Amino acid sequence: MIDVKIFPLGRLMANCCLLTDGSDGAVVVDPGGDPSVLLSYLERNGLRCLAILLTHGHDDHTGGVEALRKATGAPVLIGEGDADRLEKEADILLKGGEILTYGGITLEVIAAPGHTPGGLCYLTDGYLFAGDTLFRRSVGRTDLPGGDWDRLTDTLAKLVERFRDSDVVVIPGHGMTTDFKYETENNPFLL
Repeated sequence: MIDVKIFPLGRLMANCCLLTDGSDGAVVVDPGGDPSVLLSYLERNGLRCLAILLTHGHDDHTGGVEALRKATGAPVLIGEGDADRLEKEADILLKGGEILTYGGITLEVIAAPGHTPGGLCYLTDGYLFAGDTLFRRSVGRTDLPGGDWDRLTDTLAKLVERFRDSDVVVIPGHGMTTDFKYETENNPFLL
């Protein structure tokens, strides 16, 4: 069973997620600001960061990447369409469809372009880390460079088709968690 801790980081309070499986390994998703609170948590709990996964390349989700990589030595993974948005080169570029395993944590990488060209979601153990693709009763914006409304609506349609009426918990890039059942009944962008 995967345990998820959420740390809102940075000036836009992006949801940085720490995934653990009961061992000493951890995976971090979207360290968007100063990772000192995250590093403190890892140290206090005897955890090693095994990987840094990014849902997309916007600064509010990547602001703490280099400090976290330097402190832990963990590899950084991002969608290939967002690779040029990082301060330093990512260790692994993803397309979607990959299965990643770190310790006892296995994640499916889901391509989710629209908010950015290389947007990704990560699925594990009943959780979908959606970045800025899907929010509680809303969706990601597409008016920033690289945003594409048509691609986002295609992404959302595929997610809804796959997860409609499921109890998969959606952890968005900002704000409250939700689930697909609630979103398919209440999100005006998915109706």
